[in-house]
Amino acid sequence: MTSAEGMLAALSALLERAAGSAYSRQSIPSDLDTAIGEALARLPSCDDADRALVAEGIAGDHARGLKLFAERMASLAVRKHDPGPLKTGLAALLIAARSEDDREVLLVLSLLHDAAIKVAGSAEALFVEAGSLFGQAELLDGFLRRADKDKRIQVMGYEESETEDGFLYVRSW
Repeated sequence: MTSAEGMLAALSALLERAAGSAYSRQSIPSDLDTAIGEALARLPSCDDADRALVAEGIAGDHARGLKLFAERMASLAVRKHDPGPLKTGLAALLIAARSEDDREVLLVLSLLHDAAIKVAGSAEALFVEAGSLFGQAELLDGFLRRADKDKRIQVMGYEESETEDGFLYVRSW
């Protein structure tokens, strides 16, 4: 088994756990968030072929789990005022984008964009870096070129909330 195959197997096992649990209702960050984040954080150091092998092996419930992880990381980034969760959230979303409907991906992308502005003042550098690593530069560039009003989380069906744990993006639909 190559290291990429091992990474795919480990990530798939974590996403299987997420699919079989009440992951969406777990506190942020959860142990599962940490484990998925650690697995994804290793991908930028891989070569293009290994990243592609991992990305191509994710689909269905696992891709939906990565989208949920990305939503959670947007909230965590704002809570901690830390761009680190945004990087792993973007990696997760761009891997999921290979098998998910672009319209669904854009919804979550609005959260990562909003969080990047809150944390770093801009999303452009983060999006460019992620797009080059995960082969989705066109999707990210297209989102960045949208009118500001078309990137707003409210347009995409989300709103900001505060919980006892802190900041949280929540669906409004």
